[in-house]
Amino acid sequence: MARMLNPGDSLVATATVAPESSNCLARDTGRKRSQRTFLVGSLVLLLLLLPLIPSFERGGSPMDEGSLLLYPELIQHGMVPYRDFETFYGPANIYFLAATYSFFGANISVERGIGFLYRALVLLLIFALVSRWNTALAASCTALAGWILLLSQLAAYSWFGGVACVLGSFLLLANPNSNARIFLGGLLGGAALLYRVDLGPAVIVSTLPLFQLICRSQRFRYLAGFVAASIPLLLLACVAGPQQMLNNLFLYPVFYCSPGRHLPIFSVDPDVIGLFFAHLIASAINLAASIVGIRARRHDVHGRLLLALALLGVALTPQAMQRLDVMHLTCAAFISLGLLPLSLLVLASRDCAASPNLNSVLLASFGILATIEFLAPELTAYFKHEFKAAVFSQKDEQLFVQHKGRVFPFYKRTTTIMAGRLLDRIEKLSTPGQSLFIGPADLRRTNCTDTFLYYMLPQLRPATYFLEMNPFSANRPGSRLAEDVKDADWLVLNRDFDFWNEPNRSREFQSDVPNQIVKEHFEVVAEFGNYLLFHRKIGPKFAPERPSKMAYF
Repeated sequence: MARMLNPGDSLVATATVAPESSNCLARDTGRKRSQRTFLVGSLVLLLLLLPLIPSFERGGSPMDEGSLLLYPELIQHGMVPYRDFETFYGPANIYFLAATYSFFGANISVERGIGFLYRALVLLLIFALVSRWNTALAASCTALAGWILLLSQLAAYSWFGGVACVLGSFLLLANPNSNARIFLGGLLGGAALLYRVDLGPAVIVSTLPLFQLICRSQRFRYLAGFVAASIPLLLLACVAGPQQMLNNLFLYPVFYCSPGRHLPIFSVDPDVIGLFFAHLIASAINLAASIVGIRARRHDVHGRLLLALALLGVALTPQAMQRLDVMHLTCAAFISLGLLPLSLLVLASRDCAASPNLNSVLLASFGILATIEFLAPELTAYFKHEFKAAVFSQKDEQLFVQHKGRVFPFYKRTTTIMAGRLLDRIEKLSTPGQSLFIGPADLRRTNCTDTFLYYMLPQLRPATYFLEMNPFSANRPGSRLAEDVKDADWLVLNRDFDFWNEPNRSREFQSDVPNQIVKEHFEVVAEFGNYLLFHRKIGPKFAPERPSKMAYF
């Protein structure tokens, strides 16, 4: 016969079974929450990345995007940045592109694919960080950040790779439950400087709130990771030379060239001004919300994480202020405006926990969107156009220069046609191994150049250190520009850059010696719209020059 349980037996059974049921329930709840977060995050990323797809076929910047195609190839063939060519950006991006091109080839689709990857990582990390508060809130913040990022086009700019590293570091430090996570967090923080050295102040300032949460014995692990990430920069300094590194990464971009790139705030479009002030207001609100959150919950990581993100948005502001156009403003505003729904709801909640219902999230999000549309209506119209074009497969006219299997996109049909004719003529007249110089027609001002042409003509070696041109750098007193011009076999000079007219010191003329060398040693072979093709007067016409170690094919 079955024994009847006495009251004591019943109590014991309850005490042992209930915790197991509670743990199972908690695991099931956590699993369902994770699945819901994953599905929502996937849907949000899909909707945000969809409008970027048409950008794969949009026109590119002849200098900026041209350098992203050219420099990795030069590295593949033994050239060293800062020593063999000028660039104001960190080495990580072009070396990463060089590695990618080794597998998939150097072409505009691969380069923009890396740009797409950077933006996808940034949005994924924003979602993962904000989802610590609320999934709906994470979707809202990510959507706003993605809307702003759409204005940045799709080139693989090093800035977004660097910011992705910073956000990845935050994600690891927000849950420092192992030494490996802390070391990797430091490694990612240091890697951000490999992408953009000027991110250094932003990394230090914004990481400090999370760094203080780590116990003292583990802080050295973060610092060890940070230092380990800096080793490639130190090795490159040994190869390229410390002075050249200092010139390229600090002195010229910060002190010498910036007066020729800076745009005064009230000289830009009203929409840009409106978005800039929205960024400043959002930054102030984010800081206020983070301080309130920390004071309400001193030992909670959420307040410090919010402060880290808020400080990052503030610390990125110099990137917008040094050249206030849509592209540079986007680099800072997507963090500050993307964080705004979270900050508003932290301030509105009683306990500063920001776990609102869906209605509150939607109200905050649509209120922010309405404010941005009021301040910058043309920018919101651009987003609507891009989203509609992606959803309904509406394609703009595709304008590509094609030459020997290489492609570069343009915005204007006339420029596309003339560039194609120019490339065909150089191909017929030149000999592989000869040197090519590309620049503006008036070399007293070096504000921009057609760097993409070096990429389109790989059989010719670059004749100059200044493959991209910046004011008060290529044309600075004592520059090697004149010597580079004199030693070239071919010149391609673009008259279109002579009309560069910005309200800054880029209007100033420097030495006329390079122009004199063009007149004395070169003759015009052909004109293609604004493009002028020159060849050396000295020596047998169109004779090949001696091979050079700078030839990379």
